[in-house]
Amino acid sequence: MAQSQLRESWHVCHCQLDCSTLGWFSWAFLLYGPFLLMIALANAWFRAFAPDYRGYGLSDSPPEPEKASYADLTKDLFGILDALNIPKHPERVLGIITIGVPYMPPGPTTFSKHLPEGFYISRWQEPGRAEADFGRLDAKTVVRNVYILFSRPEIPIAAENESGGEEFNITDPIVKVPALLIMEGKDYVFKFPGMEDYVNSGKVKEFVPDLDIIYLPEGTHFVQEQAPQELAVNEEDGLRLITWLRFQSLKGSRVVVFIHGFPEIWYSWRHQMISLAKAGYRVIAPDLRGYGLSQPHPLLHEASFDDFVEDTLSILDSLHIQKAFLVGKDFGSWAVYLFSLIHPTRVAGIISLGVPFFLPNPQRYLDLPEGFYIFRWKEPGRAEADFGRFDVKTVVRSIYILFSRSEIPIAHKDQEIMDLVDSSIPLPAWFTDEDLATYAALYETSGLDSPMQVPYKGLHKYNQSTITDPKVEAPVLLIMGGKDYFLKFPGIEDYMESGKMREYVPDLEVKWLPNGTHFMQEQFPDQVNQLIISFLDQLI
Repeated sequence: MAQSQLRESWHVCHCQLDCSTLGWFSWAFLLYGPFLLMIALANAWFRAFAPDYRGYGLSDSPPEPEKASYADLTKDLFGILDALNIPKHPERVLGIITIGVPYMPPGPTTFSKHLPEGFYISRWQEPGRAEADFGRLDAKTVVRNVYILFSRPEIPIAAENESGGEEFNITDPIVKVPALLIMEGKDYVFKFPGMEDYVNSGKVKEFVPDLDIIYLPEGTHFVQEQAPQELAVNEEDGLRLITWLRFQSLKGSRVVVFIHGFPEIWYSWRHQMISLAKAGYRVIAPDLRGYGLSQPHPLLHEASFDDFVEDTLSILDSLHIQKAFLVGKDFGSWAVYLFSLIHPTRVAGIISLGVPFFLPNPQRYLDLPEGFYIFRWKEPGRAEADFGRFDVKTVVRSIYILFSRSEIPIAHKDQEIMDLVDSSIPLPAWFTDEDLATYAALYETSGLDSPMQVPYKGLHKYNQSTITDPKVEAPVLLIMGGKDYFLKFPGIEDYMESGKMREYVPDLEVKWLPNGTHFMQEQFPDQVNQLIISFLDQLI
């Protein structure tokens, strides 16, 4: 990849800044090696910017170089964020990663007081001395020599004056955001007076309380070029740069958790996951317990909606996510509503596809015929016998065709639910053979027995004692499909038109997709994505 091409990649890739003789290109080696950090971060759904500092490489020089300071670099960083319309979080910095340099409170540089006059920083602080030194050689030789010199484990000291560093007017020298410090065992900086003790004693954490540290024993001052793959993606010690970034990115209210229905799996959210990630959100779309790649309930007959609630809570807790947006569809919507009733402080907002909030009522569907699919599938062994006549791929195919219609699936007395679908009927145009193969492969892993337990056999099984006030306090977006068979369930249309739902969901917004079916997020992904993102953006 040519340098000019690689430079363009920072437009689509997390912010790393260069230092010393390094330019934006130095970060390329985090990905050469053999994989390039800018591209690696982009592939991990981060956006990376690696500008040349003011006066470095392709950037313009300061109008008055002798007056240039770190304050200019700070202003330039803000300029980049503002120019690219990067969302303004309550704090502009979500986390920090430094390679080789621990945080030290601002103040005059003190290392030179304990090192000989020939200490490179002391020399280069003398007006004109570095310029005269470098001026004897061409630029290529200067860069070559600096790389060789700074790759050694010894501090560069020539041979004997002294001056202080830049002072900052900072009243509170505590770093309040999460930080990752990557220290290299053979970096000469580690031999600066007091540096090793400062890091190893933990004193650095007095100024950076939320600090993780990675040690790379063989790393030199240029570790991002020396060992790019180990720095970026090696997971032997459980923490590397991309892992840390992913962990930090899952904190905060830009996390969206998708809860699927039946016969769906995480893959049913494929269009939403990509779209929301591009819009700056962090997406979690698990297979529910017993579905796809997730393990079944150890006591299947005891499985209930409570399990889905607790599993969702465990996901948030394990990733240290305090609050998230929840998106549900089909019975997944009820799991989301139930979660918000039990854990209201963990929910930033709710989006439900096709299912309004209503109180569970086992008597709700008693007016429907015996062949109603939920009645059939609640009978012990009946769904299993029905599905068992076919391979998994055929079952999933039939259910997608059947549930894409606008009529409630109801079988005659001499029929089973799978008999309602003629094998010659094609799949919906928006559901490909590749999609079907993905579903089938995952259901072949999990089987269908566990997915049928919840929601069908345990449809109304949950701990009602945990709900004292059945009111959803979080903002809710309800997206309804005009051709979803669910609208023909007894009382649903009247419930929607009467506005009674607002008694339980005061902060409610309803959007309609007139031609939307039960699988609207796969049928009309662009429209659904836009509705979801617009709703989320209003609440950020």
